Amino acid sequence: RHLAVNQFATMLVLLLALAGLATAAPHVPSAIIRPGIAMPALGLGSCCGTYNVSAWIALGFRHIDTSCDYGSQPTIGAAIRASGIPRDQFFVTSKINPENYGPDVAPVVQSQVLDPLGMDYVDLLLMHHAGRPESVTNHPACFVPNDPRGTYYQCRIDTWKSLLSVQAAGHARAIGVSNFEVRDLEQIFNATGGWPAVNQIEFHPYWHTDDLVDFCNQHDISVTAYAPMGAYPRSLDLNNTVIDDLATKLGKTPGQIMLRWELQKGADEVIPRSKTPEHMLESSEIFDFTLTDAEVASLDNFPQKKVYATQCQPWC
Repeated sequence: RHLAVNQFATMLVLLLALAGLATAAPHVPSAIIRPGIAMPALGLGSCCGTYNVSAWIALGFRHIDTSCDYGSQPTIGAAIRASGIPRDQFFVTSKINPENYGPDVAPVVQSQVLDPLGMDYVDLLLMHHAGRPESVTNHPACFVPNDPRGTYYQCRIDTWKSLLSVQAAGHARAIGVSNFEVRDLEQIFNATGGWPAVNQIEFHPYWHTDDLVDFCNQHDISVTAYAPMGAYPRSLDLNNTVIDDLATKLGKTPGQIMLRWELQKGADEVIPRSKTPEHMLESSEIFDFTLTDAEVASLDNFPQKKVYATQCQPWC
């Protein structure tokens, strides 16, 4: 019965929003990331074509995640401009890739991020990976095959220092990383004396590196969970009786249970992908309940298999 009520409320808000009659955006709290910037705890992932940014904006959401290699930046920039909403009301994250790492990434940021978005700055700019497999032939000049610190060590450090300059120039309000492990984070700190604002990682009940999340939490590195419903092609497991039973018990959907679990496990933001306004609104209804410790623990021990970015160590 509670789930039916929630579904009715979701549809009512959806219809009002699409009719232009909604009076308030869905409530989404924010995390404060270095250097003191508010980052909404719920964002729209735009990888792999599974997104609808215009509907996301129409429903009142403002946090959007993209990358130079997703192919979604032009669509996102155009949708933001078409909305008529001031740019500073949005939080836009984008990323650069290891093929372009080096001591001067400013031209890459301009040509592969800012120009496609049609923006002067992004709110958060990330290094997308700690490195690439040695089979990739397009290595940047800073790639050192026999470096005991990692083949991409110098690339990581040079790129991070260059991102600091990009930030100082006003083209990124905050800078961070994605798919970095503890070693990679420590190397940045040891070389520069500072930590990234964010580490965006694959994080869901089917893949959760708790030690990495704990490390980030201890050093005030905000954790963003991508693929929070379970990574493609193994998306949300609707046949998982543990999740399904818990959703029924709490009057929530299985997806809401997973997103809530991630927040309580140490993620500060979640960025699910969605094309449907109904699912977008459902994703926002995760801040009005909590899981007990026992309920959190019940999702901790599913078989683990990483699907997205391959772990970098030891080769990079």
